[in-house]
Amino acid sequence: MFASFRRVNAFHVCGVILAVWALLVAFLGITRENFPGTDGAARIVGTISVVLVVAAIGTAIYTSATEEEEGEEGQSEESAALVLSARA
Repeated sequence: MFASFRRVNAFHVCGVILAVWALLVAFLGITRENFPGTDGAARIVGTISVVLVVAAIGTAIYTSATEEEEGEEGQSEESAALVLSARA
């Protein structure tokens, strides 16, 4: 009756923020001829972009390194049934 959802981790959050930032920068760049208007604004936009990319990549690496393997002890019932039926 209830749907099961995977846990949200830091990579999901950083990835969504990065995607929204990319869409915002693209929109502003397309609609405004002089975006960003000054050298300082260009540095700020670039710095924010680099920080978000590094955060997304870093959290992806961390999440994959610390994620528990499903095959060890937490094997799902469906995959266990497939293994048993393949042996028979």
